Amino acid sequence: MPRVTALTMPEFQTAVARNPWLILPVGTTEEHGPHLPLGADTVQAERIATAVAERTGALVAAPIPYGLCRTTRNFPGTISISYETVERLAVEVLLGFAAQGLRRFLVFSGHAGGAHMVALRQAALRLVEADGTLTILTCCVSDFVPPFLAEYGIVRDGHGGAAETSLMLALEPEAVRGEPPQASRPDFPPFQALAHPERLFPSGLMGDASKASAALGERLKAFLVDRLVELLARAEASGGSAGERP
Repeated sequence: MPRVTALTMPEFQTAVARNPWLILPVGTTEEHGPHLPLGADTVQAERIATAVAERTGALVAAPIPYGLCRTTRNFPGTISISYETVERLAVEVLLGFAAQGLRRFLVFSGHAGGAHMVALRQAALRLVEADGTLTILTCCVSDFVPPFLAEYGIVRDGHGGAAETSLMLALEPEAVRGEPPQASRPDFPPFQALAHPERLFPSGLMGDASKASAALGERLKAFLVDRLVELLARAEASGGSAGERP
């Protein structure tokens, strides 16, 4: 059973003795358009992490369900936390598991926000600089998705679009409401800080959800699981020095 929260104390001790990877899923509570739930990022991160753990013997920590959501921060339902809080949460959770004897970590985020990912990678950097026995890989769904979608003729996909909608149709279809919306691709002014970025995409979407399907989601899930399994294997083969990015 890969979920840490489902283990008893003796079962956890036995699991740690195997020196497994610990996968920390990170999500958000964030709008994903009119058709996806606020917890879509968390669902994706946790379900994919669990599938990876079933193939590798890794443990899966309880997910962190909040993140830094800059562009979507003003939409109903989005709860955005600060850069410092994202970094500190990751540091303290990973430190807690390291104190229990775990040494190999994959921080896997369903949310791809730029500052959010920098905060997670900064947390990893702080920890490995302080303790050279730790191996920490940090990546998100979007690090892998573009070449996969390109094979299906889908380009410029984004928040709440074809990839996320397809994954949710595969992972938790009952959570998807109605028909996936048509394309929404906001044109943000370059380099400009915006007090109300949501006015440029009132649908909450930055992609074309109408191209989504459960079949595409199943293939994408399998693709992501394969890539993460390969990432862990590559890190093991190199003595845990595969770096933070895939």
